[in-house]
Amino acid sequence: MDKEHYSRTISSAVEFFEGYGTLAVILNVSVDDLRRWAEGKSYPPAEVLRRIAALAKRPETAPLRRLS
Repeated sequence: MDKEHYSRTISSAVEFFEGYGTLAVILNVSVDDLRRWAEGKSYPPAEVLRRIAALAKRPETAPLRRLS
């Protein structure tokens, strides 16, 4: 895979989690590293990519329904 693919994947995750800070905490990485990977300036470790992929595969929670 190329840096552009990694960059898109990470950028999508950043958007989903509404910011670099939240995703960095979830992944236990620095915001600076996350930004470099999202900008395509360097490659993230394979373990980080696996964790992002796992987060992306988590099922959406069903909408809350009123109990009657």
